[in-house]
Amino acid sequence: MPILFRDLPGPKGIPFFGSAFDMELSNMHNQFQEMADEYGSVYKIKLGPVKMAIISEPKIIQHILRERPEGFIRMKKLDKILRAEGVHGVFNAEGDDWKMHRRMVAKGLDVKHQKAFFDKMLISVDRLYAKWKKAADSGEAIDIQQDFLRFTVDITTTLAFGFEMNTIEEKGGVVQDHMEKIFPMIFKRINEPIQWHKLIRKKADREFDKALDAIDSMIDQWIVDGRRRLEEHPELKENPTNFLEAILLEAENEEDFGDEQVKGNLVTVLLAGEDTTAHTLAWTIYLLTMYPDYQSKLQSEIDQTLGDLKCITEYESTQGFKFLEAIANETMRLKPVAPLLLFEPLMDMEIEGYFFKKGTRMLVHSRHAALQDDNFTKGKTFFPERWMKESKCPMHSMDAYIPFGGGPRFCPGKNLALLEMKLVLSMLFKNFDVEMVTPHEDVKEIMAFTMMASDYKVKLKHRVQS
Repeated sequence: MPILFRDLPGPKGIPFFGSAFDMELSNMHNQFQEMADEYGSVYKIKLGPVKMAIISEPKIIQHILRERPEGFIRMKKLDKILRAEGVHGVFNAEGDDWKMHRRMVAKGLDVKHQKAFFDKMLISVDRLYAKWKKAADSGEAIDIQQDFLRFTVDITTTLAFGFEMNTIEEKGGVVQDHMEKIFPMIFKRINEPIQWHKLIRKKADREFDKALDAIDSMIDQWIVDGRRRLEEHPELKENPTNFLEAILLEAENEEDFGDEQVKGNLVTVLLAGEDTTAHTLAWTIYLLTMYPDYQSKLQSEIDQTLGDLKCITEYESTQGFKFLEAIANETMRLKPVAPLLLFEPLMDMEIEGYFFKKGTRMLVHSRHAALQDDNFTKGKTFFPERWMKESKCPMHSMDAYIPFGGGPRFCPGKNLALLEMKLVLSMLFKNFDVEMVTPHEDVKEIMAFTMMASDYKVKLKHRVQS
C-alpha cells in the first residue's frame, strides 16, 4: 500500500497555525533541510491553513520534472502572485501556453545568438576589468556582488534585447536599484498566508510598486525600439537577431499573445538572467577565498589557457577551462540559487511508494539530496575534482543535482550562465588574487526567491606572474 499524505511524518506545530511561527522566511530553506534530516526525504508540514509535502527524494523530484507540463504545474499561488505583478512568461506559463513561450525564449538565448553577440559581451568584461584594476590600485575593499549584478544585467540586455546597457560604470540609480526590490517581495507574498499588502500598504510595498513601474517603463521603451527596428529592417522578420525581436514577431502571429505576454517574458528573462548567475558568481568567490589552494589551481589552468591574454577573446576558447567548470558545478551543488521549487500534481498519482492527490502542494528541496553522502562522496565538502572524470568519485548521482531543473522545462539559460561565469572568473583570476575582507562565518545564506549571500567585501591584488 502506498503511503498517504496523512500518514507522512512531520512537525506537529500548534493548532491551526501548525509550524507557521517557527519558520523564518530568509532561512526557511535551511529549516526545511534540518527537518529532512529528522523526518526523512518526504514529510509534511502545516503552515497556517496551508499543508505541504516537502520532498528531497531524488527519484520523486526527477519524476516531477520529467512529467511537466502534463503531470505537474508550478503551485497556483505562485502563478497568481506573478501575474498580479505583470509577469506572464515562460517561467510561470503552463501547458500549450508554456510550449509557445519556450520556443521563443530558446531562440533568443541559443548558442547562435551568443556567438553573434560575443564581441559585445567582451566590452562588458573590459569595463569590469578596468573597474577592478582601479580597486586593486587603490587597495579599497569592494562589494563584488554588486559588480556581478551589474555585469549580468548588461549581458542580458545586450544579448536578449539588443539594447546595450552600461551599468558597470554607472554610480547609482541603475536598474539593479529597482530589480533588487522585486524578487524578495514576490517571495514574501508567495509565503504569506494572508495577502496583507492588499489591505495595508507599507513602505516596502510602495518601494516595490515604484521598482515595478520603473522596470515597466524601461521595457515599454525596449518594445517601442524593437518594433521600430523591425519596421526599418524588414529582413529581420525572417531572421530575428534577439529574443525581443522574436517575441514581437510571435505576438503578431499569435491571437492569444499580446503585450501582456511580451512584457511578461521580458521581465522573466531580465530578472532570471541577472539574479541567478550573479548570485552563483558571488558564492563562487566565497568558496574560493575559503579554499585558497583551489584559487591557485584555477589560476594555473587559466594561465595555461590564456597565456599572455588578460581575458578570453575568442568564443571557441570558452570550450576549455575544465577545472573552472568543475568549480562552477561544485558551487551550484553546495550553494544552489534555487534550492526550493513549488509544484502541484494535475491528477492523483503514486510516485515511488507515495500517493499524492491532485492539487497537493509540493515543495521540492533540491539541495538536501545533493549534500548527502549517499549521493555525493563527502557531500558537504567543497571538492571540485569530483566533477573531473579522472577523479572517479565513488558516489556521484546526477539525479540529486538539478541547478538548472530538468525534464522538458530544463532552464534555457544554462549555456549563457556558464559562458558568463567563464568570462568573468577567467578574467578575474588571471589578473588578480582575491582576498575576503568579511569573515566567512559572517556571510549568511538569505532566501529571497533566490538564495543569495549576505553582503560581503573583498580586496583585489594584482597578480605577480613570472
